[in-house]
Amino acid sequence: MTRFRAFFTAIRNNLFALVLFLVAWAAASLFFPPYIVPSPLAVLRETPVYFQPAMLHHLFVTLYRVSVGFVIAVCGGTLLAIIAAPLRKTAQLTTLMSLFEVLPGMIVGIIFLLIFGLGHGVPIGLVAFLTLPAIAINTSGGLAKKNRLLEDYLRSIGGTRRHILRNIYLPVLVPTLQSNLTMGFSQALKIVILGEFIGSQDGIGYLLNVAKIYFNMNAVFFHLSIVLLFMLVFQVTQQLLFLLCLGKYFYAE
Repeated sequence: MTRFRAFFTAIRNNLFALVLFLVAWAAASLFFPPYIVPSPLAVLRETPVYFQPAMLHHLFVTLYRVSVGFVIAVCGGTLLAIIAAPLRKTAQLTTLMSLFEVLPGMIVGIIFLLIFGLGHGVPIGLVAFLTLPAIAINTSGGLAKKNRLLEDYLRSIGGTRRHILRNIYLPVLVPTLQSNLTMGFSQALKIVILGEFIGSQDGIGYLLNVAKIYFNMNAVFFHLSIVLLFMLVFQVTQQLLFLLCLGKYFYAE
C-alpha cells in the first residue's frame, strides 16, 4: 500500500510541475506578442494542423534515437563505475568523466556530423557521448555510499559475493539507477533534439529547425510541448516499474 501511495504522490508531483509550467507559459504570453510567445490555448487550437500522420514518423524517430543512445549511456556509465569501484579508481574516473562533460555539444555534434553524416548517427552518438559521463559520475557517487562495515561483517561470517551483491550493492545501485534514469533521460531528450537540429532530416529537432526558419513560434511551442509530454510519460512509467519491481530497495534503511 505504501508503494502505491508513493506512486500516486509522484504522479501528483509531476502533474503539479506540468501545471506550473503551463501557468508560467500563459503568464509569459501576456507580456510578449504572439509571434514570440504564443498562448497555450492558441497552440492547442492548432494541434490538428501539426499532428498529422507525418508527425508520428518524426515522433517515433526521435524516440528511437533517444532510446538507443540512452541505453548505451546508462549501460556504459554504470559498467564503468562498477568496474572502477573495486579497483579504487573512482576518483580518476570522475575526473575523466568531468572533462568529457564540459565539452560543448555543438562542437561534438559538428564532429559527429563529419564522421556519420546526416541520419541517426549524430543524435544517437551525441546522446551516448554526452550523457554517459553524468551517469558514470552519479553511479560512482552512489557506490561510494555503500556500508563498508556491513560488507566486512558479511565477509567475516562467510558471506559470499552473492550475499554482498544482494545486501549491499543492490540497495545502493537501485535508487542510483532510478536517479540516473530521471536525470539522464531528460538530458538525453535535450541532446537528441540538438543532434537532430544539427544533422538530421527527420525527428522533433528537425521540425523545430524548420519552424525556426519560418519563425513559426506556434509550431515551436507545440513541438516543445510534445517533448515535455515524453518526459512526463517516461517519469510516471519508470516510477511505477521501480515501485512494483524494486520498491523494497528504497526502504532498505
